[in-house]
Amino acid sequence: MRKNTDQKTFTIKFDEQTLPIIEQISEGMPGGFFIYHADGDEKLIHINGAMLRIFGCDTLEEFKELTGYTFTGIVHPADIDKVEESIRTQIEHGGNDLDYVEYRIVRKDGTVRWIEDYGHFIHTEAYGDLYYVFIEDATERIQKRMAEFERVNEALYGAQLREDYYKRALLHEAVSFVEVNLTRDEFISAALLDNEGRVQNLFTFMGIRPFEKYSDFVAFWADFMEAGELDEYHRFFDISRLIRCYEQGECEQAYDSWVTDMYGRKRLSHYTFFLERNEHTGDVIALSVSRDITEQVERQSLLKSALRQAEAERLTRNTFFANMSHDIRTPLNAIIGYAELLKGCVGDPGKVGECIEKINHSGEELLAVFNEFLRDNLNEPSRAELTEREYHLGELLREVEKTAERPIKAKEIAFQLDKSEIFHFSVEVDYIRLREILNQLLDNAVKYTPSGGRVSLTARESKCDKKGCGLYRFIISDTGCGIEEDQLEAIFQPARQERNAVYNGMPGAGLAVVRSYAQTMGGSVEVESKVGEGSTFTVSLPIKYPTRASYMEQENTEFDPLENAGDKGCILLVEDNSLNRDMEAELLKNLGYRVETACDGVSAYELLRNAASGRYALVLMDIEMPGMDGYETAKAIRRMENEAVSEIPIIALSSDAMDEDRQRSLRAGMNEHFAKPVDIDALQAAITKMLEDMDHE
Repeated sequence: MRKNTDQKTFTIKFDEQTLPIIEQISEGMPGGFFIYHADGDEKLIHINGAMLRIFGCDTLEEFKELTGYTFTGIVHPADIDKVEESIRTQIEHGGNDLDYVEYRIVRKDGTVRWIEDYGHFIHTEAYGDLYYVFIEDATERIQKRMAEFERVNEALYGAQLREDYYKRALLHEAVSFVEVNLTRDEFISAALLDNEGRVQNLFTFMGIRPFEKYSDFVAFWADFMEAGELDEYHRFFDISRLIRCYEQGECEQAYDSWVTDMYGRKRLSHYTFFLERNEHTGDVIALSVSRDITEQVERQSLLKSALRQAEAERLTRNTFFANMSHDIRTPLNAIIGYAELLKGCVGDPGKVGECIEKINHSGEELLAVFNEFLRDNLNEPSRAELTEREYHLGELLREVEKTAERPIKAKEIAFQLDKSEIFHFSVEVDYIRLREILNQLLDNAVKYTPSGGRVSLTARESKCDKKGCGLYRFIISDTGCGIEEDQLEAIFQPARQERNAVYNGMPGAGLAVVRSYAQTMGGSVEVESKVGEGSTFTVSLPIKYPTRASYMEQENTEFDPLENAGDKGCILLVEDNSLNRDMEAELLKNLGYRVETACDGVSAYELLRNAASGRYALVLMDIEMPGMDGYETAKAIRRMENEAVSEIPIIALSSDAMDEDRQRSLRAGMNEHFAKPVDIDALQAAITKMLEDMDHE
């Protein structure tokens, strides 16, 4: 067992005359001593008297009966494999040194004792290959040492548990947990919770190489940030800034940012940094927790998610009330504004009727907001009630295209949006449900289409059997993997979705919800597919036309500036809500301003970029808009090379009325922030002062 063929061996004369001498010497030893054959069944040749004492035997015959007079019979059966492996390893790497092992033995009375064993290999002329071994009963010493190891292991296990609980507590509802040394620009740990609540290594889970430097990790995630967020992102995560914050006593830092995750989804992340100093090294350490708060800030239909978390965290509670304020103030703004216009319409029955109609429409919208709010807060079951309001299909389609833009570019997919067969863009529809239907189907198409493939979204309008409606078809086609024919119906089943449905061998993505929403809206979903060629989903929906004429009948309709009265200057009004846009434009004209409008941030940016110097005196900017919101638009304007445009006064008109909303507007580069409903006198005073200040410069 102990022999190594590469070991240097020596031969001694060891015969019948030599053995009695060894026996005499070994009998005087205080510890056990034995010699055994290195080959075969490892039979013993000699043991001394101390061996009988150690094994609790009175005679040699008792010892032979207990052990079989072999080395393997000496060792406890449960330890023999470990002992052989230990001896083999030591011989291979130890040269001519004694090998050392610890193992248990079973005494004659059945008690178990611990043994320390020192052995060495020799070659003899008379007996061949042998081992001579010295052993000692070390039970008390080994047990004491093992008890100490057990205590240390228990302490380490407790520390590990505490760390695990600590991470779990911090990671509740979190995306990731990162601990870094800011002074040395290096990682300490990076973890996250998986779907089953287990702590996982962040890099292993994401399938990316570990980053040694914190700054490299920050640079990596910058590629997933929205373009308008990059400056603020780099400012917040800057090492020198964070160290400076710690030195100034600002040991907790928070930041919200839109980011595209590893699945191509646009998500709102909340980052919290806890800063402290390592007492031993003096380095500044940062503990960063990243949370996905997208669901907390969704309007109306996603308020349940915000409410579920409102008790857990201040940010969620504030977000909830900010959203409610936004959705209530939007129709209130229209009601108060048209009531103000109504004062000047006496004697004009047409104008009076139009104002009353719009006030009534806004009142109905406000009532719908409250009904939705009460239903969500009373935890009533979903009644599948539609919230149909006037929207612009062109804006909705642009928003859906924007959502899928990053994964489309990442996979180099050829994408086409065709809305040439839409004749009525102004519709009354449940905007949230329709947007979710198109987002889910487009997301599936992109996900299951290989790089270099094609995806298209086509919108068509035709006659409808229902009076006052058009039949709208939204067709999403891809050149992806396709679906087996016998699975075409199964992919829409809710039960399949609950089991993480398989779409031709890959996870499903909300097709049960798509069909449910379409049926709730009175429509249907059909699918055609061929394996290896692709799939086409067709959503057919009867959608109402507005009962009155609207600016939205054609895309990109704007007020004609020539029809605007007044000579105080031209104001660019940026507002996505048609009712509020009409009302606010009318109020501004009554105050003597010329008005041009844009329905979103992108349109406003293009108008300013292409405008002649001095064309616009001031910009009134809504915040919540599809595509590029008010914050992003303001930042983009401030970065323009044309100073005459980049320095134009910008006033935020927002349904977000919290102080932090005002601060965010100012940080984005706006000059002032007014909450809706707008105090028209205060707004006029602010505009007048800004324009006067511009004239004096």
